[in-house]
Amino acid sequence: MANCGHLFTNICSQKNNKINSYLKYLMIGVWNVRTLQDNDHNQCPERKTGLIARELARYNINITAISETHLSDSGQLCEPLRGYTYYWSGRSSTERAESGVGFAIRNKLACSLTELPKGISDRIIILRLHLASKKYLHLINVYAPTLPSPDEEKNKFYQDLRHVLRDIPSADKLVTW
Repeated sequence: MANCGHLFTNICSQKNNKINSYLKYLMIGVWNVRTLQDNDHNQCPERKTGLIARELARYNINITAISETHLSDSGQLCEPLRGYTYYWSGRSSTERAESGVGFAIRNKLACSLTELPKGISDRIIILRLHLASKKYLHLINVYAPTLPSPDEEKNKFYQDLRHVLRDIPSADKLVTW
């Protein structure tokens, strides 16, 4: 996985790079990517994160909620040439890589974040954007268990989601997928 390196540092150090300037015309998307994992048998030499970033840039998307990442643990990855940073939350690396949620955020916006996205589980991740003094926008990306999933998995998901929703201040804005 690539490091953001010098290019990302230069982007983040530019003046007047405040998040509020992006929120005026924020383009948000949702994408079930099916996987962000690369494999040696892939017919295309480009990494999946690069392919996805290219499509996001083509549609001028600032933030995309991504599901079914199939990545382990939590982390972030920057695609500096494509202009996006990925944040994800998945299952433990000792478990089978299923589900997984995340956000792909345009680099100029990502370096303006006051808080990084917070992974609650492999099925819930939150992005909190500062709008104004004491006002925030919460983007919650969820990937619910399907009907054949075990009842304990479904119950845990809905319990986690209730806790997340309960903890959001009533004055804040909320968007869920």
